[in-house]
Amino acid sequence: MVAMVTQGEGGAAMVCGWVALAVTDWGLARRVAAFRSLVAKGAASRDSGYAAIDAMVGLMIFSLAIILSMTALQQARRTTAAALEVRQAQTLLSALLERGPRSWDRTTGEMGGFSWQLQTTPTGSERPVVVCRRAALVISIASGRNYAAATQETCPPSGPAT
Repeated sequence: MVAMVTQGEGGAAMVCGWVALAVTDWGLARRVAAFRSLVAKGAASRDSGYAAIDAMVGLMIFSLAIILSMTALQQARRTTAAALEVRQAQTLLSALLERGPRSWDRTTGEMGGFSWQLQTTPTGSERPVVVCRRAALVISIASGRNYAAATQETCPPSGPAT
């Protein structure tokens, strides 16, 4: 929409919104200008309130993102620690079954944050060679989780104590 503004003799012309006013009295022109500045200030103060609310919402979203990130990081640390514990337990179980003491007695010990037990028992099968079950149990001292593995192999040279 186009507004045409004309200036009369000794008067001033003003455009206020959609309406063009021809002002011949300077006092009226000052009052209209003051009114326009009040309207502009009111709009600015209303906008500043919205800006404050927008800033608060933005801070709330940012803090929520930080909290969720920290929770995810903590969960990732726990998962990593559990995976490391499982890997260490598997390594210890494998070492105990392959290179652990070969005896009929139950052998126990502690190593690397784990307590362990190693036991050899005869299977009772009648073969040319006596087959034994060799079982290892590893217990994490920190978490209390149990890990176990077993294998079958030839029995130690001396028989079990009866």
